[in-house]
Amino acid sequence: MDSSMYLYDIIDSGDDSLGWRGLAARIVPSWMEVRRTERLEAIGKSPTRELIWSWAQQNKTVGDLVNVLEDMGHYRALQLFIPQGRNHRLVITYSDVIEGTRHFHQDMKISEGSFSAVYRAVKGNETFAVKLFKQVLTLPLHTVLHL
Repeated sequence: MDSSMYLYDIIDSGDDSLGWRGLAARIVPSWMEVRRTERLEAIGKSPTRELIWSWAQQNKTVGDLVNVLEDMGHYRALQLFIPQGRNHRLVITYSDVIEGTRHFHQDMKISEGSFSAVYRAVKGNETFAVKLFKQVLTLPLHTVLHL
């Protein structure tokens, strides 16, 4: 079985957020295309294959697909694009940090020290740590700031 068939199987078997509907939400221009894909699935065709084929006709690249899969948090499918022996680095944006830490909610705090606090964050099925440095300016009592 070639890797493209395996990719289709992985995404076809996923739930809504990691399945073909999650992919469709990111790449199709209209819900009409989603309805067409549902009809193709009903007659036994791979919805993922149909979506990717249609999307590829718009001059999309494998890099574009990798970006979509990263946005979905679909690390199982991304494994197909990583050369053996190389680790894939999780791409984390500022909004991922805010969402993943629930706006640095106290329940997500792992530890705290003099200079920073460490929070647990979640993106897709990955958990990562975020260090938030304290932004408190401490000056000796005899220091005078000139503005």
